[in-house]
Amino acid sequence: APLQRPGFTATDLAANPDAFVLMTINAMGLAEPARRIAASGASETFESESGFTAAYRDGMLVSTHGLAFDLISADGAQTRAALRRGGGQVARAIEVMDGQDQLTRIDFTCSVTSDGREAVNLGAREVTLRKFTESCTSAALAFENLFWLDDAGEIIASRQYVSPTVAYLRSNRL
Repeated sequence: APLQRPGFTATDLAANPDAFVLMTINAMGLAEPARRIAASGASETFESESGFTAAYRDGMLVSTHGLAFDLISADGAQTRAALRRGGGQVARAIEVMDGQDQLTRIDFTCSVTSDGREAVNLGAREVTLRKFTESCTSAALAFENLFWLDDAGEIIASRQYVSPTVAYLRSNRL
């Protein structure tokens, strides 16, 4: 049954749909609304109905909190620039907590490619968006982020890497 936390009723979502996203973490069996709890310039933080938070800068996931194996920090600035250019090669670094509760930095080489246009179900509506894939590799790890952008270049939906345990966080604007 839904948690029914204050601020997550159908009335709340209907009154201010722009303040909510749908977040999905398949590895944890989570698919739930999240509401914006902080915003400053291009930075936004969303709190999910179950209580974890995800922070974004210009649509790029920069950190999570409350997932046990969190993304401590990620710099997606080069990736965001490549999305604006229509693709390209970028460097990216993330920091995650390892099994010994130590902060670990991992550096990646990534390729951002355009996959054309795709119809995307955002939960409350379906829209056709421009899809991009970011394929990243390091000596020990590889991941593939997905981004769906509107014609103005805004990230409307994404599936972004969190950590080896959590894997990916999918978020859709409603």
